[in-house]
Amino acid sequence: MTPAFSYRYACVRCAAPQPWGEIRYRCLECGQNLRIQRQVDADSPSAADIVSTFHGRGLWRYGALLPVEARWASRLAVGGTPLVDCGDGGGVRLWVKDEARNPSGSIKDRATDVVLAFARRAGCRHSVTASTGNAGASLACIAASHGMSATVVVPASTPFAKLAQIRAYGAKVCEVDGSYDGAFDIAERMADDARVCCRNTGINPFTREGKKTCAFEIAEALDWRVPDWVIVPTGDGNMLSGIAAGFLDLHALGITSAVPRLLAAQADSSNSITRDWRACDDAMALPESPTLVSPDTVADSLSVGRPRDHFAALHALRATRGACVALSDARIMAASRDLAQHFGLWFEPSTAVGYAALGECLATGRIQPRSRVVLIGTGSGLKSLPRFDSAAPGHLRDSANAVPRRMPGEPGYEQSEAQP
Repeated sequence: MTPAFSYRYACVRCAAPQPWGEIRYRCLECGQNLRIQRQVDADSPSAADIVSTFHGRGLWRYGALLPVEARWASRLAVGGTPLVDCGDGGGVRLWVKDEARNPSGSIKDRATDVVLAFARRAGCRHSVTASTGNAGASLACIAASHGMSATVVVPASTPFAKLAQIRAYGAKVCEVDGSYDGAFDIAERMADDARVCCRNTGINPFTREGKKTCAFEIAEALDWRVPDWVIVPTGDGNMLSGIAAGFLDLHALGITSAVPRLLAAQADSSNSITRDWRACDDAMALPESPTLVSPDTVADSLSVGRPRDHFAALHALRATRGACVALSDARIMAASRDLAQHFGLWFEPSTAVGYAALGECLATGRIQPRSRVVLIGTGSGLKSLPRFDSAAPGHLRDSANAVPRRMPGEPGYEQSEAQP
């Protein structure tokens, strides 16, 4: 399908337009991230005409609202994930968007599928990304389906299950001492060649375009009547900015009549966006650079010291009248057990951050009883096995049939922990 609109790049901060065509990562004027701007004019299709083009399954169902043709997409079934109706979830009408159903097991596949579609169109032969696990597994998976080589730069603390998944797809893994933020800078330098696509979250504007489609699916599943709140687990801020962009697009095009409020859910030690949001007085006060933090959390997918889509994330909160909550690891793991045992939904700890945030906001009155709420289920619990095992009751951990506290390849693993 040919895109129904024309596009250009624009800076998320200064709004300076940038030429369309090749992949671009940063504003030529101020160095901030870019967004992809849809050009609407008198000849643009109507809301009804756009909706009439939504055919098939998966994220490419919304090809009319994407800036690259579906013919460049992977052969994998990305998107089209279920919106699970959880009924009365703690006093609200709760749905969970189960993104663990994507090919590599996380929402990251939406971003990667659109990123690599445009990369193929632009003639790229190799792709690289920094990751704490999920983005790397996603890139490795979808690059393999394209026959494209990939390199994933990860901190040494990346969970074993995620490293195993990346390697299984054939990507090259580059482990670095230090944090995700250091890995991010290394991956960006690896993409100096125009034939190499950098998938890094935030600086590649097509990551936001892919994540928009999650908002499209939520709205369509609810017959274009958007929920009151959407809870978005937040680390780098790119999922938050992408989900917001999706709902704002639908509203601007007249497909929906409202925009839901977004709740950014963070871990206590990885709460840069929460801190900066609380410090903002008005729209002009959005800081240009993030507060730096030192993350140490079980929610490894959200373990970010310097959010790379920081400005766009704060703007998303402004545009949706949103809020931020940061939770302790103890509350995150308790929420994870509740999700699994009450609804049969076992997600990685980053999703549980969102469920814990729902409880917090109900207790404080920020979210009112009987509100319609959607929680983004970011990825499978199978990706974080040691995290769950270390939080399990002692009699389960110490039983003869227990999973080792650390898996081979995890920092601190010792042979004595292996099963006999």
